[in-house]
Amino acid sequence: MNISQDTLPGLEWREPIEGLEFGELFLGAITSTFFARGRFSGYGICFTDRRIIGFRMRRVALILKTPFVAAIGALYLVVILETLSGTALLALLLPLVLHLANWPITILTSRISENILSRKALGPSKLLERRRDLELRRNQIEELLMKSPGKGRNLLRSGGMGGYLKITLKDYRLRKIEIKIRGWNQHQRLRDLVINFSSREPKVRALEYP
Repeated sequence: MNISQDTLPGLEWREPIEGLEFGELFLGAITSTFFARGRFSGYGICFTDRRIIGFRMRRVALILKTPFVAAIGALYLVVILETLSGTALLALLLPLVLHLANWPITILTSRISENILSRKALGPSKLLERRRDLELRRNQIEELLMKSPGKGRNLLRSGGMGGYLKITLKDYRLRKIEIKIRGWNQHQRLRDLVINFSSREPKVRALEYP
């Protein structure tokens, strides 16, 4: 007997996602150059109702930034050559030009690389095919702790204004996992995913610093 969709108004068809277990629900994913685990920026996090899966994206982030870094390097080279050539006026003006050009190029680099990298979270199947940096099941996690990075220009810095997501495991012999966060918008999106994950049964304790 065929069942008409009209008789099942509460059901919604979802395309199956490769890499998930049978019956596992995909909650969402986020990839960003404003995330880092370790020294290098570029990280992705995937949440399901059963697991948290992390991916290092630093190679992608570095590849995206290479052309812009090369442009800045070329400007520095011009300054050095003109200074050595003894052209006094150019030697005085070029450092100023370099300083003025460095800031917009840095902002442009961050925005373009962030836009490209963040799109990778839109294809969860491809994201789940990547080599995994971590994979934690719900019953392994004791606590999720988040701290906001704050707002303003300091979001572009890697200094002390950054936030984080710290994951404490039930096995206290293992070290806490820390994912650094430098962007306010990225923090808010990750926060929503953490709330969604932690509020499902069996619940995981989730805390947040103001």
